[in-house]
This record gives sequence, structure tokens and C-alpha cells, in this order.
Amino acid sequence: MNFWGGCIIGCCSDVLFRLENNTDSGQIFEMNTTVIVTSYRRRDALNLVLQSLANQTEMPEEVIVADDGSGPDVRSLIDHWSERLPLAFIWQADRKFRAARARNLAAVKAIGDHLIFIDGDCVLPLDFVKTHRRLIIGLKMVSGGRFLINSQDTKALVTSGEVDENLCFRDIKFLKLPLGLFRDLAPRNWRQVRTCNLGVMRSDFMNVCGFDESYQGWGREDSDLVVRMIKNGVKVRSARFAACVSHLHHDEEAKTALEANDSQFQNVIADRSKVVPIQSVLRRL
Repeated sequence: MNFWGGCIIGCCSDVLFRLENNTDSGQIFEMNTTVIVTSYRRRDALNLVLQSLANQTEMPEEVIVADDGSGPDVRSLIDHWSERLPLAFIWQADRKFRAARARNLAAVKAIGDHLIFIDGDCVLPLDFVKTHRRLIIGLKMVSGGRFLINSQDTKALVTSGEVDENLCFRDIKFLKLPLGLFRDLAPRNWRQVRTCNLGVMRSDFMNVCGFDESYQGWGREDSDLVVRMIKNGVKVRSARFAACVSHLHHDEEAKTALEANDSQFQNVIADRSKVVPIQSVLRRL
């Protein structure tokens, strides 16, 4: 490689690094972070998730388990991990799938001005919170990836009760690449966003009144949130090759409500002015 080629590559690498770390403007973003963990009956999986949170290189100021109707075994697990984590617990009665409401209640309680949503079966690499904090700014939503762990490895993990990095984080998705401005190339691509790994500023979330609780059963309430946030000026920032989670295997959710939910979601897409949900506890605030 000649001298000028090396200079160009060096300059490009420096720009990508600065953009990757929110330092391109010379600003340092200080914030409190709340991680909201959606939970329903999988105590063994939640144990691994809380363990991975307790092992973070940069701890969040708060972790809230938003539980959709689990039994007392989950409550006892919360008590156990409260010694190592700044942990809070939100519980609602089991009236079918109401993850949207559980998450909204957690957001009301949250002390953080930065929210990271994960599922209670998503195990985190050591630098997960640190990376999300590095990538987030106002009017951006940080969308991370997921690695699906097979049933055999999931059984081994929950049986041992220990996070095994060789099983959880071996996939190519956990490579760290400083993609910089390339992370912002698809700012309206709602399809790439999953709320099992999503970071937002609390103000941006509250401005659209959070998740729509009118969706009945599994499906589309997460995409509904993302589309409404995009309409309200929030852009998607990819966290691929930066902040991936390991998603423990589980049986597929019943999709009996998906057709009706999809019809409701298509109406949200069609109505360009719609940014507020039909039903949300946040609308009363």
C-alpha cells in the first residue's frame, strides 16, 4: 500500500470511530440507563439474563423486570438478584399476552432517561449496555441483532444456570465492527427493529405514549411502536456488529391473533399522522 492509500484508510477509520462513539461533534453524552426486561414464567431463562446483566462492564443505573403474570418463583428470583443489581419489579395479572402494558408500566417507573428493552430470554454479552450507551442519541432508536440459540444448547445453559460464553457468543454476529455512519443508512427501515434488543431515549418513547396496548395476543405491537416513532421524527440506527443478544430457544407463540393485529398495524402504516396509540397507560400522564 502506498503512502496516500494509507492516509485515506487512516482518515476513514478515524471518522468511523468518532461517529461510532458519538464524538464527531466533540460532545460527551451523559445519561442514566434503565434496562427493561420483559418476563413471563421462564424463571430459568430470566436467571441467565439477570446474570448477564450483573456481569456488565458498564452497569445500568436501573434494571426493571416487567412481568406479565408469572408466579411467585419469579418474585423469589428477583429478590435473589437484588443483592447484585439495582433491580425493580413490575407485575401484572396473567390475562393473556399483555407485554405492551407491562413495558409501559416499567417506563413510567423508570429513573433512566435512556431505556433499553430486552426480552427475558435474551442473554447479553459483557459490553452490551456500554455499547448501547455509546450509540444512542436523541431522535435515534438503536436496533441490535439477535443470535438464536438452538434447543440443545438452551437446555445445557438453563440446566447449568451459568452463562457460557462459548455457547452464547460464538456466532459471527458478535464481531465488533466500527461501522460509523453506515449504521444510519436505513433510518426508516422498521422491519430491522426488534424490541428484544432496542434502545431509545425515554423522552422519544414518551412522546408517542409508548406501546399500543390495544393489540390482543402476540404480534405487531412492537412494529407499531417503531413505525409511530419514525413518524414522530425518530430514526433507526443499526447496532449490528456492535450489540447483539443471544436468544434462548422457546416454542413459538400462538399466532391466533396475528391476522387481526396485522390488519390493525397496516392501518397505522397507512395513516401518516398517527403517532399516538389507541390504548396506553401513558396517555393518562
